[in-house]
Amino acid sequence: MQYNRFPTNNTSRNKQIQRCRDGHDCLLQHDNSNEHNSLYSHPCRWSELCREMNNNSEHARLFTHEPHRVSLCKYGTDSCTKLTDPEHRRDHRHEGLPDFLAQCRYKAECRDHSTEHLKKFAHPMSFYQQSQNFKINSRNNQTQSSIFNQKACRYGSDCRNRSDPEHCNRYSHPMMTTSSQSSNSSTKSFTPQLLFTSTNNSTTRIPRKLPTSNSHMCGGGDDMEHAYRIGGALALDSLSKSDQQAIQTMSADKIIVVPGSYDHIDRVLSSLNIKFITVQQHEISTYPFRADQTVYINCTSTFPKEAAKRLRQEVEKGLHIITTDWALAHIHDVAFSDFIRYNRQSTRDEVVGIQVADSNHPLVNGFLPASKHAQPQWWLETGSYPIEIINRDKVRTLIRSETLGRNYHSDAVLVTFDCGRGNVIHMISHFYLQRSETRDSRHQMSAQQYALDIKASPAATTLVAQQGQNLNYAQIQSSSTSAQFIYNQLSTRLNSRK
Repeated sequence: MQYNRFPTNNTSRNKQIQRCRDGHDCLLQHDNSNEHNSLYSHPCRWSELCREMNNNSEHARLFTHEPHRVSLCKYGTDSCTKLTDPEHRRDHRHEGLPDFLAQCRYKAECRDHSTEHLKKFAHPMSFYQQSQNFKINSRNNQTQSSIFNQKACRYGSDCRNRSDPEHCNRYSHPMMTTSSQSSNSSTKSFTPQLLFTSTNNSTTRIPRKLPTSNSHMCGGGDDMEHAYRIGGALALDSLSKSDQQAIQTMSADKIIVVPGSYDHIDRVLSSLNIKFITVQQHEISTYPFRADQTVYINCTSTFPKEAAKRLRQEVEKGLHIITTDWALAHIHDVAFSDFIRYNRQSTRDEVVGIQVADSNHPLVNGFLPASKHAQPQWWLETGSYPIEIINRDKVRTLIRSETLGRNYHSDAVLVTFDCGRGNVIHMISHFYLQRSETRDSRHQMSAQQYALDIKASPAATTLVAQQGQNLNYAQIQSSSTSAQFIYNQLSTRLNSRK
């Protein structure tokens, strides 16, 4: 839904002005920058509760007042101990207080550590680390007594709520380490730890919620990689010979992967024999990006705001980025909130049917033949973030789900938008570990039947028959459509740079 930013202003002096891309994080609006404030509008800290939003005033012209859909803090304004925490104030409403803290103009050099000042102004994290008045409610700051009283989280290291301070106050989790945090230019040796467990000589991901009897976990390790190899062969077969050649011969630095907390697009790319390099989150602010590169950013529980804003700058110069799931809150809410943002809801662990919303777009080429015989599926992990579309004129929904829209007030599964000379693609849930459900008799058929349904070449069909004997129709459909999207994006990108 679009909201009129100037609901009652009809005078000539109240003409619409552009929205500042930094939103609540803008420093210039509080720095007596009259020129900036006259050109760009900013979100009002009181959101739709502002008393001046319907007045014919300068405030109503210069500030937006979109509804801030969050719940009231259960502790109330008088008892809440997190009123100085910018993240808590953003995620919970407190009576008598604005929804957002203003950015302090002195940033990390601010010398005012009083509680009253911290209730009004936000500062960089380095400032809070020095302030005794600010209490960060994370596992690292829990008291010894609270640790002794914690219960073990039943989801262990696979828990999606490890970044939730209230959850971590109640439950303990195993320490997680990853072997991906190296600066090696190749990620084909990527081996995530604590995300997989060995079962009957195969490797499977521990689900956050046990799947129903008719679902198949297209798990990690050999099973997952095998499904993507077969699905990738079918997807690649649909491309022209010139596109296949361009993908196979492109330089490794055309594709960049930024590691995250959960999704592992690097494993998918490796299964598809697509070359790439790795850039860590902390390297983004200074990395020399080129306009011909595409950056895949894995779902992450944290992301530096400076890095998100740098990505916006590079996209406007021509960079393409592809993000998944929680990146919606940590990247798009920070740097692309004028296009899309997190709608503050959270999904269950479920598989939903998907529909192609824009059949003419090259990124979804190949999805339609698969959907004629059996509806393609999409795995929503527990805690996936639904997409709220802000700029409906520029954001295109390529894949949607009626079930997703009915349950979470947003049917967007895969969206894209141009930003400057670059492009952004975002999808709910993950590339990696898409699982499927055999909902009807066709989904239970063989992988070879899927190859026949999409009219794959004889060579590709034979490959599926010989090497995909342990995969069913639903599994190969899920892996093939994911691979098809990746190949479509690559071929479109390479052709556009010729």
